Amino acid sequence: MKNITKTLLVLVSSSLISFASVAGELTVTGAAKASYVINGGNSNNLNKGLGVSNELMFAASGELDNGYTWNYHTELDMADGGAASNDDTALVFGLGDLGKFGIYDAEGGLSTELSYGIGAVGTGQDEANTMVSLGGWGYDVSSDPHIEYHMPADLLPAGISIAVGYAPNTSDGQGNSYKNGGGVNTAGATGSGAQQIKVTAAPIEGLSLAADYYEVTNTTGTNVGQNKSGGNVSFQYAMGNFKVGAMTGYGENGIVDKAATAAADTATASNAEQYLTTGMGIEFAVNDNLSVSYQVEQNERNDKTLAASGGTTYVDNKVEAEADIFQIAYNIGGATLGIFHVDTDNSDYVAGKEENKTVFSAIMAF
Repeated sequence: MKNITKTLLVLVSSSLISFASVAGELTVTGAAKASYVINGGNSNNLNKGLGVSNELMFAASGELDNGYTWNYHTELDMADGGAASNDDTALVFGLGDLGKFGIYDAEGGLSTELSYGIGAVGTGQDEANTMVSLGGWGYDVSSDPHIEYHMPADLLPAGISIAVGYAPNTSDGQGNSYKNGGGVNTAGATGSGAQQIKVTAAPIEGLSLAADYYEVTNTTGTNVGQNKSGGNVSFQYAMGNFKVGAMTGYGENGIVDKAATAAADTATASNAEQYLTTGMGIEFAVNDNLSVSYQVEQNERNDKTLAASGGTTYVDNKVEAEADIFQIAYNIGGATLGIFHVDTDNSDYVAGKEENKTVFSAIMAF
């Protein structure tokens, strides 16, 4: 797929050369969100918080002499501590019947882990960042500067559309694994590129399907054991005031095999090797203003641990975290009022650790 992506880049780039651009337009859009958060559970993370966040998008667009279009946008977000952060930047060219091609930095992305799209306020645990460090949850080429090509709509039957992405250089360090005793391998594997493909379809009215596959390629280093990879499959079906959706996905960390002469193994050394994720939910629009939803999301992490110090036998250590999520959203014209509540079991993959979070929010879009 990498060779195909590189070929597309050459073809698209050659088609854009020598065409002048008509003067473009600049727009500014954004949203402001005020929230009050209450944390609870049997952990030490028991606190309350009040805050305001914002997001501003500056977008410019225009048309080339050949009829192709271009769009540039960048976002200004509020980072932790209130400092402004400039991110999510993209330059996208509309190629007419040839589809579209874009260059992205911390933007774009082809992961479909949230494509099941259930959530009155926001999709799943992603809205409140619970079950912290959900490994394998949406590996995405958007983690690195990359290019994407999207084929034109309506080219294939059943609403099928295909998009590919390629990051030519990624500093994505491969995680330590059970095979090197969990210690830092100074000659560890480093991925020098990443690629991803996404396929979506709408075979019947109300039904949408999505799938993706991601892999770090050309891994370099000593004793490379496994490339980082992941994928998801999801669906959503809408009928009347109801929507149902579900997804399943996996993620595998890149690893470095233990060297034959390594002496750093310990009986307690372990590192996450694989993640398995599922999510499902239902959403109901009570009327044009009020919506409610319920979701359950599960993520299983499989660590591997040496059975004995200095040995070569490893055992599975699986922990499954689960989140039950309730949401209510009420639209009052220029603002949306939301209530988001989540109960998490085995939070952070710690057996018996229970946490809950309630978020009251008001979101103004402009």
